[in-house]
Amino acid sequence: MSAIRFENVSKRYVLHHERTRSFQDLFVRKLSRKKAPYEKPVGIEKGPFAATEEFWAIRDMSFEVPPGQMVGLIGPNGAGKSTLLKLLARVIEPTRGKVHVNGRLNALIELSAGFHEELSGRENIYLNAALLGLTRSEIKKHLDEIIAFSELEKFIDTPVKHYSSGMHMRLGFAIATVIESDILLVDEVLAVGDANFQRKCFERIAEIREKGTTILYVSHQMAEVERHCDRALLIMNGSIIADGAPTETGVQYRELTKRQRTDVADFYNVEYVRWQVPEEMRVGERAQFSVTIQNKSHEVWNGEQGSGTRLVSASYHWLDQHGNMHQFMGPRKILPRNLEPGQDITLTNHILPPALPGTYLLELDVAAEGMGWFGAHGKPGPQILVQVLPAKTARTNGDYQEKKVELGD
Repeated sequence: MSAIRFENVSKRYVLHHERTRSFQDLFVRKLSRKKAPYEKPVGIEKGPFAATEEFWAIRDMSFEVPPGQMVGLIGPNGAGKSTLLKLLARVIEPTRGKVHVNGRLNALIELSAGFHEELSGRENIYLNAALLGLTRSEIKKHLDEIIAFSELEKFIDTPVKHYSSGMHMRLGFAIATVIESDILLVDEVLAVGDANFQRKCFERIAEIREKGTTILYVSHQMAEVERHCDRALLIMNGSIIADGAPTETGVQYRELTKRQRTDVADFYNVEYVRWQVPEEMRVGERAQFSVTIQNKSHEVWNGEQGSGTRLVSASYHWLDQHGNMHQFMGPRKILPRNLEPGQDITLTNHILPPALPGTYLLELDVAAEGMGWFGAHGKPGPQILVQVLPAKTARTNGDYQEKKVELGD
């Protein structure tokens, strides 16, 4: 019996591009629809009162995962990977098809989703673990283990509203991985951790895997997928494009991504106006970057419009001297306003360098939720040469010295 099975699964969303601004607007829109002499087509509504668009995040997807297998899910932002995990976790229901899950499932999707910002880390352990199904006695039994793994002993009684994103991740991961499960879903939760803690998390995942747990792991870090996974599914535009060995599937992903950029609609046509990134970084230390983009298409890019928000990612990936992709990320951000043709906007994000020092090419990209890549006519994002220095390690006297990171540490 399979641990996971998708049978012709599809998930549809309706995107709302406009919000009625007055009763008069609503009345006119209703009246105009009643008098329409033709049937409204499926998809984007036509005419001056266009408001909704039908979007299929996943369409007719079928696959199976046997018990104990670790499967990497790869693909561009908006391809449908997170939707797939949410369907498995029963956060959302499919529009069509059936999702079969055999065994207890635990999802590491949004680790701090159950945290109360005004409560301390300790109080949030009890709250979050209870939401995940642990009794108070079970939580108390694992409390010291959770605190020790998160490495937050000094801050455990501090309100989590003062925690960084990395501290949130540490605490959430420590709580979630204490619970034994048959199936584990992991969605980019290690992206904000430092290199040493990431290694610690993968060791914990390896321990869980040795117990026979089935794992689905979403990541843009191809090196990690190839190192840890038995199999990889390449998902693009809501469909499985490739299913096989991680190394082979990664090669197909890179080739398809290159071709996709040369043949996209005018809607995605973007100009990268300016950008700001560090020339040097250190292993394990984040840095901020910004990129200003301009809408070069003939259509409006919809921003914050009630339930019709367009989520946009300011993303990046690293290329080494051999052209291998080492890391690829893009936490989603809401486009704060509509962007008319010719207008520009600045998006900010944080960069986490590769785990090994060296000279890398950093390429910036912008992606729209569920809509694929911006950048028509084969125009890639900016490419910047960045020197990644060895990590620093603290001395006992408070000074710092460089720490050399060797492959396999």
